[in-house]
Amino acid sequence: MPHHLDLPVAGVRTRAEFEALPSVPRGWAWELRAGRLELTLMPVTFWYSRALLGVLEFWRQLGYEIAGDQYIADSGFARGEAGQHNFVADGVVFRPGHQPRKHSTTHDPADLFAVVEAVSQEAQVHEAIDKLRVYAMLGIPHCWIVRGDHESEDLDGFVSMYELVGAEYKLTGSRLVSQLTVP
Repeated sequence: MPHHLDLPVAGVRTRAEFEALPSVPRGWAWELRAGRLELTLMPVTFWYSRALLGVLEFWRQLGYEIAGDQYIADSGFARGEAGQHNFVADGVVFRPGHQPRKHSTTHDPADLFAVVEAVSQEAQVHEAIDKLRVYAMLGIPHCWIVRGDHESEDLDGFVSMYELVGAEYKLTGSRLVSQLTVP
């Protein structure tokens, strides 16, 4: 969904004007750099990076190619929007034998074995559940959702493992990220 922001015509010259800027979509932030106002993606949290890398490393040790923050082709169409509004998966695991192109950022769901979503806040949990429905429609065999406790300092994450059965995902297992080990 597009967001329209009304910016001050005269620019931003004071802290009060900066603080009065309109709120931006979740995951974005205003930054003032060298006198220029920029809308940028917010950096991810340390927990998010650590949990996601832990899960992706598990898959890599099993012999799969992996990548973080990748577009899922056709996910925009699958949820009834335009194709340019594709989901960004926090992590992807490619099917055995698939070697993604070096500069690729958007991937055909047929090339994916699993997607990983890392969430730590209630709004993110709802977003991940919406993504489950779309990923199932696209036929991606596995979806793992990693949850963290936003209120806790604990760095571990709880992984819910879903497998596509028919046209929907079924919960097939769960464990902490720290318990993922290659046999």
